[in-house]
This record gives sequence, C-alpha cells and structure tokens, in this order.
Amino acid sequence: MESVHYFVRGLFRGIAETEKISEQREELEAHINDRITDSVARGMTHNKAFADAIESLGNLDELIETMTGTKKKVFVKKALWLMRAAALVYGTLYMIAVGIWFAYQDFGLLAIYVALPGWFGFLCAALYQYICYRKDPLATGLVPFDRSGEIRAALVGWVSVSIVCWIANFLLMGSDTFLNVQWAWMPTFGVFTWPLSELVYTWIVKNLKSLGPETESFGGKKY
Repeated sequence: MESVHYFVRGLFRGIAETEKISEQREELEAHINDRITDSVARGMTHNKAFADAIESLGNLDELIETMTGTKKKVFVKKALWLMRAAALVYGTLYMIAVGIWFAYQDFGLLAIYVALPGWFGFLCAALYQYICYRKDPLATGLVPFDRSGEIRAALVGWVSVSIVCWIANFLLMGSDTFLNVQWAWMPTFGVFTWPLSELVYTWIVKNLKSLGPETESFGGKKY
C-alpha cells in the first residue's frame, strides 16, 4: 500500500540509509500492512484501519529511536538502582581505606567517626534509589546508547577536582597544620565515584538483558 510506504519512509527521514535500517523499515511497513489487511477483512474502512494500526505502534519517535539503535528502552529505575549499588560497593572499600589512613594518622579508633559518616553518604544514595525502584520497578524509559558526553564530563570534573586538591596539598605540605600530610588521595578517589558511576551505568544499560522490557516484535525481532 503506497500510503503506508510513504508514511514509513517519512518516519525514517534524516536517518542514514544502511542495510539494517532498510530491513527494519521494510519489516515495519509489512507489520502495518498486515494489521490494516486484518482490520479491513473484519469490515473496517481502510482509513480507520490505517489510523488504528499507527495508533497501535505507540510513541513513534521512541519506536524509531529504538529500532535505529540510537536509544534503548530499559527499566530505568532498576538501572539507576544497580548503578548506586555498584557505587556503594566502591564507597565501602574507599571509606575502609580512609578509616585505616586516619587510624594511622594518630586518630586511632576515632577514625571510625570519619569513615562512618562518609560511608553513610554512599548508603543513603543507594537506599533512596532502591526505594524508588521498589515503588515502580517496571518504570521504563529510553536511554541513549551514546553516553560519551556524560562520561567525558565526569572524567573532566574528576580530573579538575583532583588537580586542585593535589595543588592545595602540595602548598600545605610545609605548613604547621595537620594538613601537612598527603591527604589529596582521598578526594581523588572519592570523586572518582562520579565517572565510575557513569561508566557502570553505561555498561549495564548496554549489556544487562534483564533491563530490557518485552516490546513489540516485527518480523521476529524485538524492539
């Protein structure tokens, strides 16, 4: 049907033509035509059948972004919870290291009063995200496959903070304050949680199949 052909062509306008895109476009066109044929066979007018077939596809922008591989539909709250869980594991190891360091800086057992509040910050973030996930575990959303911008921004932020801290540490090494020791490693490893979280989030979105909800299938392929 020409109307369907031109409609589907319009959906893919501006998208670079590849063999995969051509195949997906043809599958979508065949899917719409099949639905129209079935509806017309049941006595529906062609125009009504066409409108119903298009409506059944849902959000067309989301559909095209998913089919072309620019974005992926995932359980977003589950993904965020897994990211925070990974950050909590890292944060636990990090705060243990901080506690040990303070213990050897004449703090002794008082180091626990430094380590525990810091660890509690990681715990609160993870618990909050877990509660959000449990409230609506099936919440879905489209996540871009290309998250290089977010990762790059996180790395730049981490490096910038680290440089400032190490410069301050160097300037204070000759002072008579308790900061005349090498303490800059702590903010360096602490702020590293930022790019690490972005990297983990990107990995789990791309690789964990359990994050992908069941979606409509065209030609035996799920999108």
